[in-house]
Amino acid sequence: MRFLILISFFLFTSAGIVFAGEKVQMSPDQGPQILQAVGEGDAELAPSRYPEFVNYESDNPTCGEYLKKQFNENAVTNDVSQDGMSLAPLWVKSKYRGDVKTKGEVKKASYALIPGLSYRYNVPPAYRKTANLLVTWTVRIEGYKTEPYIIWPSLCDMWHGTSQQRFPGGEVKTALFINGGQKGQESVMTIPDGGVTTSYQPSDPTHTGSFLLTSASFSDGKFPETINIEVKWYNDTCMKLLSPKKMRNLVITVVPVERTAE
Repeated sequence: MRFLILISFFLFTSAGIVFAGEKVQMSPDQGPQILQAVGEGDAELAPSRYPEFVNYESDNPTCGEYLKKQFNENAVTNDVSQDGMSLAPLWVKSKYRGDVKTKGEVKKASYALIPGLSYRYNVPPAYRKTANLLVTWTVRIEGYKTEPYIIWPSLCDMWHGTSQQRFPGGEVKTALFINGGQKGQESVMTIPDGGVTTSYQPSDPTHTGSFLLTSASFSDGKFPETINIEVKWYNDTCMKLLSPKKMRNLVITVVPVERTAE
């Protein structure tokens, strides 16, 4: 109900906001059009960071202490962390790894399309200068810790023992992309701490975002003939993200308006 009230509020106010100083009215034969995309299957996004290496018992205490130390992004040389590895990005290598490979072994994380949250809209010619598009999205995002990372040979060239790893919370971002370019600000939510134990029960992490798209959003002052609308996500955590099936949607409310002189 709250979602419907918010949409009604935007429909009522958006025309006057965008065309301030002009009389704006909706054509009597043109009502709002609601378009929707729903994510049908489960969607997953891999972590982009190592966990925290909180404790160890090993015959390699030098590397163990290095792993426990917090990552320092100012101490990275040629993709190798010279400081610590806890919560380091996965593309960063350990300086104690015996078989450090060349650049590009793990790509830097970037925005990825949320499966199901895309829509190709052909803008009617009459709408290209006057319509408003209210784009909203709702995504349930859960975070789960991964299997413990194997220390040898991935992080230390020699290791016999155990490693205790913690999966703290972090930021997950979503953003709207129109024809490949980002529009508006990122929407940010915090994923709760995944803990160290094997049992994890998430809270209700429902993530929402919205953006009012107008002809003024484009450099030539009008909508292109075709708009590819996509919602993407970015995982800045050490946990795997899961968006369950049919628990995310993209809603596009098209509001045709007519401008007339005062």
